[in-house]
This record gives sequence, C-alpha cells and structure tokens, in this order.
Amino acid sequence: MSLEFNNSDGNYVRCIERERQALLALKRGFTGHGGDEELLSSWGGREAQKQDCCRWQGVYCDSKTGHVTQLHLGDQYLRGTISPKLIELQHLEVLELVFRGSKFPTSIGSLTYLRYLDLFFPEFDGKFPYQLGNLTHLQYFKFMGNRGSRIEDLNWLPYLSSLKYLDLSYSNLSSIFDWPETINKLPNLRNLSLSYCSLPPPVFSTLSHINSSKSLASVDLSYNIDLTATTSVFKWLCNYNTSLVDINLVNNELSGSIPDVFGNMSSLAHLDLSYNILEGAFPLSFSKLCSLRYLALAANNLSGRYYDIFQILSNCAQSSLEILDLQGNYHIVGWLPNHTTFPYLKRLSLSGTGLIGRVPESIGQMSKLEWIEMANTSLEGIISETHFSQLSRLVALD
Repeated sequence: MSLEFNNSDGNYVRCIERERQALLALKRGFTGHGGDEELLSSWGGREAQKQDCCRWQGVYCDSKTGHVTQLHLGDQYLRGTISPKLIELQHLEVLELVFRGSKFPTSIGSLTYLRYLDLFFPEFDGKFPYQLGNLTHLQYFKFMGNRGSRIEDLNWLPYLSSLKYLDLSYSNLSSIFDWPETINKLPNLRNLSLSYCSLPPPVFSTLSHINSSKSLASVDLSYNIDLTATTSVFKWLCNYNTSLVDINLVNNELSGSIPDVFGNMSSLAHLDLSYNILEGAFPLSFSKLCSLRYLALAANNLSGRYYDIFQILSNCAQSSLEILDLQGNYHIVGWLPNHTTFPYLKRLSLSGTGLIGRVPESIGQMSKLEWIEMANTSLEGIISETHFSQLSRLVALD
C-alpha cells in the first residue's frame, strides 16, 4: 500500500507505507516534552494531509521516489525510546535529533545513505556503537553529549572515510589519548571542532608515524585546559602546514614560546592563541604569513617591542590583516607607529600592554577601523578631531 499526493511539479509521488509506519513507531516511542507534541501532532491522523508522511512537519521526501530522505527533529527535546523501526528509513540522508536518552541507538549505524548527522544527547552514557563505522557516506557529523560521561573509544571513527566536518564539542574525551592519531585517519576531513572536550595531552609516540589528511583547513581545540602539552599539539598541527586556514587554541594553558611552525602554514588566515600562558618574543616566522586576516594573542605573557611586531607583520600581512588583538600582554612595550600601511585593519586591540608615548594622528586615516582598544596603557597626549577624521565606521573606542 502507498499514499499519493501531487507535488509542485504536477507529478505524483508516493509516501512509502513501510516508511510511514516506521515514523509512527518513532512517534509512539517518544514522550512529550517542551513543545514536541505540536511538532509530532502532524504525524498520522485521518485527514488526507496527515496520512501523507511527506507532508509531516520535520519530514522531507524525494520528489520522485517518495522515500524519506531528511528528518529534522533538532529543535525538540524528545524523551522515551528510539524505535528500532528507524532502520526502515534506508534512504535517509539527513538526520537532526535532540534526544534525552542515555543510549545511542545502534539502528543509526544501519542508515548507510546518511550524509549529514547532527545529534544532541544530553544524557548520553559515553558508549558509541561500533555500527557507526558503517556510515561510509557520512560527510557531516556533529554530536554533543554529556560532559559528565566519558566517551570510551573512537575506534569506529576512522571508518567514516567520507567525513569532511566533525564536531564533538562538549563531549568528554578525557580518556582518548590517541585522539590525534584517530583524526589523522580521516583522509577527507576539512573542519574539526573538539572544543570543551577535556582533551588529554596527546601521547607523543602516536605522532611519530602518521598518514594525515592534507585537506584539514579548520581546527578548534579551544577550552581544553588539560591539553597543556604545547610541543605535542604544535607538532601534530605541523602535519597540516599546507592546508590549515583557521586555528583556534584559546584557553588551553599552552606554555612556552610560540613555535616557528606557524610560519610554514602558507594558507593560515585565522590564528587565535588567546588566554594561554605563552611567553617570549613575537615569532619572526610570522613574517611569512601573507594570508593572515585575524591574529589574536590576547592574555598571554608575550614580551618585546611593539614596533618589532609591527615590522614583522608588515613584511607580508599588511594587505590582508583585519584583526590584531594583543591586549593583556603587559610586557609588550614601546610607542605606536603609523598603522596606515595596514589599510584593511578593522580592529586594533592593545589594551593592557606597555605602550607609551602619543597616539599618532595618522590613525584617523584608517577608514576601515571599527574597533580601537588602548585602555590601561601609558599612552598620553591630546586626542584631537584629526584622530577621527576618516573613522566613519568606528563603533567601539576604549
């Protein structure tokens, strides 16, 4: 048996009865909480529209075959159980689900057409089923679990050979010491986010023989205060010199000096090392970062003359740099040079540094500037109208 309705092209598509029954089984397993009664109220009923599963809220079907291809339940907090009948949705390509249950359903691992999987399980018990390794077509995987429950292993992850985007933020990975090696086995990965994951310091021996992807462009390891192993983390990032565009290592208690390895990352456009305990001079190797648009090194213990930093960045990044944030580095000292050689600069944050002298009037010629921070410094002198002559875009001044 199948149900028919007319789509926008004037052709008939069929709501597959087997898939309709699978959706109704899912509905029976869920219990209402916080508005999902309204969403699932369109699922089933005597009216013709409610019998067409392709017209149910959150359900999308292929316009030619009638197979359910997308299921969007990401804005609900569903409880209860996830029916094993989910396995009947064999043509599902997109699944978004928020579910307040501790067990990860093994049936998801049988949906081998999945390309996009976005899950939030706030009561997750930390046990991923090995069947997830069957999702060889999966390109996007975002999972948020319960930071109180440790994830036991990621042995299934390297089998997701098509994966391009991986976000396990707010999941507890404190027991996964070989996480860099696991990531290295994903040949097509472009975006990685492991923020707030309680990442442990990587085991150095796992980094010695790797076959890493050359496509990784974005890495977010922020807010992992136990990471600390500065040398190992930077050594791992070295394997992606030619591909990395965006690196976020905020608040990881990284210490020591900033290594020269970043200077070899020819495509790097966004680097944020703020709120660590890095020290020493500004790396001379940054003079090779010709694509750099965003540089944030706030709240570290860096030292040296600001003019030297200015000169290093002027070598190659003056036509690209838009954001420069060095605030909170009290041992960066000296006077302010003429910044008009950075015509695209939008934000200049130098509060809490050891700057002295006067603010040059030439800053008023920087028409792209939107944000200026120079509080808690030893800068002095009179600020005149000339300082603001062409700052028509300025929205914040401190």
